[in-house]
Amino acid sequence: MFGTARRKCPAALRVFVRPRVTRRFTQEILGHPKVEVGGKYVGFIRGTKRSERLDERHAAMERLELHVVDYIDDGPRADRTPTFHRGDTEFQTQEFRRLEKRYPEIEHLGSWHSHHPNQLRNLSSGDVEGYRDTVNAQGHNHDFFFASLGTDSRGFASARHFLFVRGDRHYYELAAENLIVTEAAPGPAGGTVAVPDPAARGPVPLSVPGWTDSPQGQERLARDRDLMAKYDGLRHVVRSDRIAVTGQVVWAGRVPVTLHVLYPSSAHATDGLLKVTVAGSQTLEVSLSGDRSGDLAFALGAVESIAQCAADLHHRALHRPTGPPARGGRSGPRP
Repeated sequence: MFGTARRKCPAALRVFVRPRVTRRFTQEILGHPKVEVGGKYVGFIRGTKRSERLDERHAAMERLELHVVDYIDDGPRADRTPTFHRGDTEFQTQEFRRLEKRYPEIEHLGSWHSHHPNQLRNLSSGDVEGYRDTVNAQGHNHDFFFASLGTDSRGFASARHFLFVRGDRHYYELAAENLIVTEAAPGPAGGTVAVPDPAARGPVPLSVPGWTDSPQGQERLARDRDLMAKYDGLRHVVRSDRIAVTGQVVWAGRVPVTLHVLYPSSAHATDGLLKVTVAGSQTLEVSLSGDRSGDLAFALGAVESIAQCAADLHHRALHRPTGPPARGGRSGPRP
């Protein structure tokens, strides 16, 4: 946009980010190598949230602390391509309102998205214009908007971070000194700020005929919730009156695996679907229908085998000979 420029953030500004956020950020990129991904940052502000004049907002930047505790993911109706990203606004708004009831002080701090399919390292003019419109909107609850750009498969480690200010034609890039990854942020008098975690969510309320109205279905759902409690990245969703478990698990502590388990239409049916995707230098995708396809315990067991297969394929590709073996010596081929 004409008349805008990127500037450096004030050295005293601090953005504290929980390690969980950096892990999810990176896993989301690794799990979707061919499309842009992103999410909405949520957390808390320490400092002056709203000021009448731009010079007062600039002064507030010097003392500003943003505490990023999590992000709301794209949602089931997100629009994502190799060159475009738009989250499911209805889903994200509903998730934020649910968090707001539990943590009244929580704020929508900003958002992140990736350019990793094309590895462009700069915000597009559309990105800048969209973030400026958001921070200037009357409904935005404070004067700042924190934006991150994932540029490649290293995820958060190589991301760039920016701050937009209400009424400011410029925007600001954070330096390493502005960004701190930590579980607990420094607080007044050397203490700590205990920031509650909005990711500590209870079970998703489900009401689906054929499942929640039968003892067998209720027992199965309770068992699956116990399984899901062992994984950060899995959640129940309901789409077109069908229950699914979707999200990511990390195999062997390093390989993100995307999992989608569509439950059968009822607890007695066999029309479920299992889809497992392991992304990396080579993407391996496995789909399964039939008796065991909607069984979450079976699906999690299958992840182990599928991820190991993907790792073996990757290892073989790295160690494949580059050409045919030599057949003769310096004097020519053997007879």
